[in-house]
Amino acid sequence: MRILSSNLPKYIIDSKSNREIETMDRIVVTEDVQRLGIKNPVGCLISGLEVRSGASELDEHVEKLERKISENSEEILSREEVSAYHDVFEAVGHPGQEPAGEQLVRLIREQGLNRHNNVVDAYNIASAERGMGLGMHDVTALSGDVYVHRASGGERILPIFHEQPVQATTGDVLHEVGGQILGILGPVDRDAGAYRVTEATDQALLLSLGNEKTAEEDNRAVCRRAYDLICETCPDATLTFLDVRTRDATDADSAVASP
Repeated sequence: MRILSSNLPKYIIDSKSNREIETMDRIVVTEDVQRLGIKNPVGCLISGLEVRSGASELDEHVEKLERKISENSEEILSREEVSAYHDVFEAVGHPGQEPAGEQLVRLIREQGLNRHNNVVDAYNIASAERGMGLGMHDVTALSGDVYVHRASGGERILPIFHEQPVQATTGDVLHEVGGQILGILGPVDRDAGAYRVTEATDQALLLSLGNEKTAEEDNRAVCRRAYDLICETCPDATLTFLDVRTRDATDADSAVASP
């Protein structure tokens, strides 16, 4: 395991173009997002990925997880760190929305874990073990701050495995990099299909936004667990936690991505 410092240079020289490019070294969260209960968000870059469709190395973890959820899913879902995600959705303005981690546990209970590839399977296992929602995005071609803020309304993404775009309503929570929206937390909790992890992915951003009841260490722990599982199939992968900064929403410019 190689966990690196987040004190990355703000710019690096691209070896191909010999041009200075901005690195991804921090998460910027607006204060109005924190007031929703997203107090201790954690993000990390996982680099050196080798994504492939088969992941037999994870079979034992999957079987153990499916057995645990089948026998007593409430052991996971009854934890206050899990139930508090409902409070976030209520604060955003969407009471009754099923949080992503809870939805994943329910789907595994009903039909088992839907396998995708070695990296996606790994972070889904980590997410379901704790009932905590995670977002993972291919950021191989992106650079700049990870910006977490409330939507103006009208921002759109085409979610993973969807044919039609979804549109954010005013006050939903977006996370984006370089003006490209990676995910929406609102009437739906969806990630952008354009940045899903595929066999072409070399570097991924893993986010645990958390809630009022998740401490920073809780969010770090679920990210580290996902990384440990990824290392079972990507032994040379590295993990870099990003610094987190808070900014007044009035001082932050929002960019809207195309659908």
